[in-house]
Amino acid sequence: MKKLHNKNRGFSLLELIITLLIGSILLAWGLPNYRDFKIRKQIVDVANEVVYSMTLARAEAVRYGTDVRVRPVGGDWQNGWTITSIGIDGNANVLLAQEAAIDDNLTFEQVGPLAGDLVFTPFGGLDGPVAGRFEIKNDTVTGFDRAVNISLTGSSRVVEL
Repeated sequence: MKKLHNKNRGFSLLELIITLLIGSILLAWGLPNYRDFKIRKQIVDVANEVVYSMTLARAEAVRYGTDVRVRPVGGDWQNGWTITSIGIDGNANVLLAQEAAIDDNLTFEQVGPLAGDLVFTPFGGLDGPVAGRFEIKNDTVTGFDRAVNISLTGSSRVVEL
């Protein structure tokens, strides 16, 4: 006669506690890294949007042979910006693009001697004697800050701060 063994299936309480302990350690290690990754991505995304907008404004100025203005919405770059041409087809101002506001956890500001609107000439350069610079920072985490430099020739590039 065959003996029947009553075998329990599943996890013991000790195995469950150890699994939860390992999971919580991995989670505690991963959350700060994820937060830093998210902040770095936000800063890089804003920097890339600025470079894209300035490149677009420069290209449109050359394309249409007219001045193109990049202007902060409401006088504050944090609120976003608009790109308008000055005189395409006889029209005074034609809206070419508009960028949305920057996240509240980031600081986005224009620094240096060039303040206010940026105007690109039909030759692709900045109108005026000084170059432009924008800085993108996070107030809570340091080390990921970036700046966008705009030269007198109108080219833009991202640099680390």
